[in-house]
Amino acid sequence: MIESDRVLIETTRTHRDRLASAFAFGDLERRRRVNTNLRRFIGSVVLAAVICVGCVGVSFVLDLLQGQREEEALASFRAAQAANPIPPDDRLVEDEETGFLRDTQTGELIDPQTGFVVDEDTGLARDPDGNTIDPRLDWFYDTSTGFYTDPETGVTIDPTTMQVVEEER
Repeated sequence: MIESDRVLIETTRTHRDRLASAFAFGDLERRRRVNTNLRRFIGSVVLAAVICVGCVGVSFVLDLLQGQREEEALASFRAAQAANPIPPDDRLVEDEETGFLRDTQTGELIDPQTGFVVDEDTGLARDPDGNTIDPRLDWFYDTSTGFYTDPETGVTIDPTTMQVVEEER
């Protein structure tokens, strides 16, 4: 086909499309949309609503986590109180000099935190496993070296130099 015929057919097709659009939708001035800020306004409102919902959601989750932490702390405290080995009775009296409890029947000093019997001369207690414990620190005490060992981590410290003692393997 010749190029001029192709151009004529395209021009006719375009002219028919324009006439059909004018018949269906009206003249060209009425079909042009006026640029309004309505879409921007609606988009801004939707974006603000999404941000508000996000803030409320984050606040709710943080409050829920804080409440769970508080409940766990209370449960831990209640469990520690329930696990206290000292029964509440009238035979244990607080010794004002040491802060320990004195058993009125045996005269022994008892650590109120652990329930272990405390030696009056040294101020140290012995746990059921045979470890010597300093009740002020709740750390194991080695009577031969004078070193303290953390029961949770196993780190041994020399209290005079305040240095960690490396154990020989």
